[in-house]
Amino acid sequence: MVFTDRLLCGWRVRSDLPLPDLLSWNGDDRDPDLHIRFANVPETLADAVPAGPLLQIAKDGTCRFALPRVAAYLVRQGREILVQPAPGATDTAVRTFLFGTVFGLLAHQRGLVPLHASSVRIGDTAVAFTGRSGTGKSTLAAAFLHHGYEVLADDVTVVDVTRPGCPMVLPAFPRLKLWQDALAALEIDTARLEAVRPELQKFALPIEQGFHSAPLPLAAVYHLETVLDPRHAALERLRGLKAVMALQGHVYRMTMLSRISAPIAVHVAATQLATRLGAHWRLARCHDHGDTEAIIAGIVARQAAS
Repeated sequence: MVFTDRLLCGWRVRSDLPLPDLLSWNGDDRDPDLHIRFANVPETLADAVPAGPLLQIAKDGTCRFALPRVAAYLVRQGREILVQPAPGATDTAVRTFLFGTVFGLLAHQRGLVPLHASSVRIGDTAVAFTGRSGTGKSTLAAAFLHHGYEVLADDVTVVDVTRPGCPMVLPAFPRLKLWQDALAALEIDTARLEAVRPELQKFALPIEQGFHSAPLPLAAVYHLETVLDPRHAALERLRGLKAVMALQGHVYRMTMLSRISAPIAVHVAATQLATRLGAHWRLARCHDHGDTEAIIAGIVARQAAS
């Protein structure tokens, strides 16, 4: 079956695997920038360096990532992904890891900086929210969407630092992955939404109408933390080494890649991003997210004043 080419980060994507999460390609007639093909993936890579139980990385940068009962993936030269689904694996499960870890590996191969972050459009710039899982990155992006702002990326925000000037956010997926309680707070029924994984109460919310599909300069990064005591909620401007360390700590899948020498280039790119970015903030917020309205108002006001 032949599927329509898709749009991802400005790239033309041609895929054997259906990719309904992505917008259709409506750009020029250039050759695809990325091919995703069904194929047999070798069990081991020649000259591979183990980078954990699931990942191998060869000396030429080729990556093999495999998850039992889901799929094996081979990522090479930032332009091709081979996929070998496990028997019985659903397309949804295969896409979940394709658009997570595998997407992060692809971005690394292309010399881009993937942040563990969601990002939204405020004015003519992008603002990103980084943080550990559970700190509310997607929930905050969804709240901005609820207030009429557009989303550029969820969970993984790819930043291009290869060009002069301001780092650019490359829009990724026109959907948000949200837990059931977050969707309930937004009064969104999950009955017609696709579960991210069958065993999780987490769902993919399509946001085609609230998605911004053109690159935007990254104006600010907010590093989210959660606190139990509202008295510990705080906003702190990060500068210098603090900003660099905070940003490097949220490069997507850095822990997985840090076991080999390749991340040196990623550290350099992340440092360049940190030093070229005008505003870094540490935002410690209440764990119940009852401060969301005030946080949105504050972020919008700071962007307007910048």
